[in-house]
Amino acid sequence: MAKSQVATEYLIIVVVGLLILIPIIIYLNDVYISYKDESKVSSAKLTVNKLASLANWVYSQGEPARATSLIYIPEGVVSIDFSEKMINFRIKTKSGFVDVSENAPTSIDGSLPIRSGYYNVLISATNDTVKIIVVE
Repeated sequence: MAKSQVATEYLIIVVVGLLILIPIIIYLNDVYISYKDESKVSSAKLTVNKLASLANWVYSQGEPARATSLIYIPEGVVSIDFSEKMINFRIKTKSGFVDVSENAPTSIDGSLPIRSGYYNVLISATNDTVKIIVVE
């Protein structure tokens, strides 16, 4: 009878321990996901601001001004749009989609991959637009 009592007490201790640990693990997972989402959005803001700043600089210099820069595209980016005078990154987060955008002084044309990673980009002024492309 003593062995079964020890086994039962041990089982109760393990169950109580799990009841304490499981909510903590769930909470920490939510905090981690929130941090990861904030990090993605923050990285996208830095990249969009950098691209807009370089586009502004190149445009102010006029044709044939060019600049190259290393940019980081964070994970979770589902689309990158250059429409008229706007640079927009759409990012998928736990709570939905977040648009990170910045205005530019002129029309911007170009394309960037949505795959996460570092890319060298060429920003060049042509007539009334600024072109942004990935270079090898």
